[in-house]
Amino acid sequence: MIRMEYQNKSLRKAFEIIESLCAKPMTATELSKKLNLNPSTLHRFLANLETMGYTEKLKNNQVRLTQQFIQLGKMAQAHYDVEALAKPYLKKLADSTGESVLLSSFHQFKVTYLDKIESSQTVRIVLGPGSHAPSYAVASGKLFLSQLSPEQLDDFFANTELKPFTKNTFADEVQLRKELVHIRAQNYAIDEEEYEIGLKGFAAPIREATGTMIAALSVAGVSLRFDDEKSKATIEQLLRYAELISIDLGWKR
Repeated sequence: MIRMEYQNKSLRKAFEIIESLCAKPMTATELSKKLNLNPSTLHRFLANLETMGYTEKLKNNQVRLTQQFIQLGKMAQAHYDVEALAKPYLKKLADSTGESVLLSSFHQFKVTYLDKIESSQTVRIVLGPGSHAPSYAVASGKLFLSQLSPEQLDDFFANTELKPFTKNTFADEVQLRKELVHIRAQNYAIDEEEYEIGLKGFAAPIREATGTMIAALSVAGVSLRFDDEKSKATIEQLLRYAELISIDLGWKR
């Protein structure tokens, strides 16, 4: 039972609108009657949902949910599948590299770590399941950003302050855009002490059946341990295991 002081009437009403539209597209008048909601109040909710890209108005004045909701559902479902499927690969990758291996997701321009296999090394990274990181300053985040459409990327830059965490952080929009083009072309990303001095990370994409990137597989550790030879070997292993997980999720080259 949810305690009354924790209930948010506006949030509850927004989900009532969304649930109604899940059944079928409706006009604002139909929604107003169904939910017994004042038309002006309903208009404010719908305007916000449309601005956020979750609803759209059809030519017949009906309102329907957009493909963005379908994508959210796919991403949410994939989290349950990808964590279970990826677990043994995370362990193998951690054993072969001797470094920490992480699985992460991306939503509303934020990286969330879903799972982690700890390094066997004495000095380790502290990020773990449930923690977040700035997308533009870590390998997995830059990888996610590289997959965005031009419109989505413009939205990211319009709503994100590029705060420098170290001298290596891509805190300039022009330079970050160039970095993202490079990452998209090579299909992996590297964090060269951009979030924290002394730490280096690598990330490769995990894709579902349609080819959409739904998660990132990462290796991270103390930068001094990654000479050119180990960095190259790490990238090769990372790409191989990310591809194996993707294939298990139904992706085909």
